[in-house]
Amino acid sequence: MLMLGACSTLPRPKDAVPRPAPASAAASVEDLAAAIAADAQRSDTESDSKVREQLAAHAGADAEQCLQLAPQAAACLYYHGVALGLEARAHPLRANDLLKNMLDSLTAAEAADPGYDNAGPERVKAMVLVRAPGWPLGPGDPDAGLAAARRAVQLQPQHPPNQLALAEALSKTGDSSGAREAYRRARDLAQALPPSADRDDWLKQADQALRH
Repeated sequence: MLMLGACSTLPRPKDAVPRPAPASAAASVEDLAAAIAADAQRSDTESDSKVREQLAAHAGADAEQCLQLAPQAAACLYYHGVALGLEARAHPLRANDLLKNMLDSLTAAEAADPGYDNAGPERVKAMVLVRAPGWPLGPGDPDAGLAAARRAVQLQPQHPPNQLALAEALSKTGDSSGAREAYRRARDLAQALPPSADRDDWLKQADQALRH
């Protein structure tokens, strides 16, 4: 997505592939959030643009249903932002406006529950601001991204993706030594966790960065 790979910072559903069945009218907020997370994980590794468009459409429909169920819920606001990121990746000509709306939705999610998904709203916001093009092509702002990454680390310092986000933001803003330290912290935190696909992915990201 045009969080540009940021879905690695999202929770990995146990059944990310194949996608959970389309949400029914009786689906809960948790069901809808899990379906959108699954779409995000698949989109991040999907090379077929048509499939990414379909995933974005599914996620968008689920996000709208979630907001209808619970318009102020952090989960719905957060995953609405994620769905907008998927749409931005699938439709790059509209990415600027979509990413701005994504940031607005993440800001609302942060206001509802700063700690949701281990400080997910600030973490994902940081990735968008750091990776997106700057004005006039997009809402990218590395300095603002660094501030968001710092807030995520302040909220949940033990969560490896928050340290990875901080490391990337520090690198983008020219602090290479600070970035390496954050990558080392991310690696150490991940190594202390039980084996999982997420842990392997976080270790890979940190190790790759530290080798350069």
